[in-house]
Amino acid sequence: MKRLLRIAHTEVLEQRRQPWMIFILAANYAFWSVTFGALFLLIDQFTGRAEDLALFKQRLNDFGVQYDTVLQLTTSTFGSLTLTNLPLFVAIMSGTSVLHDRECGTMPFLMLAPVTRLQLLVGKLAGAMVIPFGCHVVFVGVSSLALGQLASLAPYANKFGASPAWWVAFLLGAPASAAFVGALGTVISALSRDVRTSMQYTSFFIGLLSLGFGAVLVDGLTKGLALQVAFAIACFIAAAITLAIGARLISRDVTGP
Repeated sequence: MKRLLRIAHTEVLEQRRQPWMIFILAANYAFWSVTFGALFLLIDQFTGRAEDLALFKQRLNDFGVQYDTVLQLTTSTFGSLTLTNLPLFVAIMSGTSVLHDRECGTMPFLMLAPVTRLQLLVGKLAGAMVIPFGCHVVFVGVSSLALGQLASLAPYANKFGASPAWWVAFLLGAPASAAFVGALGTVISALSRDVRTSMQYTSFFIGLLSLGFGAVLVDGLTKGLALQVAFAIACFIAAAITLAIGARLISRDVTGP
C-alpha cells in the first residue's frame, strides 16, 4: 500500500508542476457553477411570487416555450455538465500519466521497481484523480447545495442534494465513472508511443461514455438509490478489470512481445 501511495503522491506532485492546467480545471468548474447559478437566480427572481410566475410562464408561452420544459432542460444540463466533468478531467490527467514517464526515460526504471504492474497503474490512476476529485467536491457540492435552496428549483430538488440518490451519484457514481474512464486512459497511456495517439483514443472513450454517464447520474436520479449504487459498483468493477488487463499488457515493455 505504501508503494502505491508513493506512486500516487509522485503523480500529484507532477501535476502541481503544471499550475496552468490546474487553474484551467478549476476555472471550468467555476465557469459552469457561476453561469448556471446566475441563470437559476434570475429565474428565481422572476418567479418569486405567484403573479410573477404566471406572467413569466405567459411570456414563455408567447414564444412557444413551456416553463417546465425550460427548467427541466436547464437542471438536467447543469447536472450533466457538473457530474461528468470529473470523468473528463481524470481521463485527461491519466491519458498522459504513464506516457510522460516513457518520454522522460523513467518508464524502464518504474517497470523494474519493486512494485507490481497493477500497483503501478492503480497508483497512477489514484494520483490522476486527486486534484479533479477535490474540485468536484468543492465546486459541484457547494453550487448544488446552494442552488437547491432556491424556491423555483424545489420541483427538481432531487438533482441538487435533496435525495440519497444524488449523494450516491455525487460521492460514488461520478468518482466511479471517473475511475473507469481514468483506468482506460492510464492503460492507453501505457500502451501508446506518443501523446497524439493516447489523447485520440482517450477522447474517443470520453465522448462515447460521457453520454451514458450523464444519463445515469442525472436523469437516473428519479429512478432511486438502487440504480446509482449499481452504477457505481459496475464502474468500479469495470475499472478494476481494465487495470488488471492493462497490467498484463504493459509487461511487454520489459519482457518483449
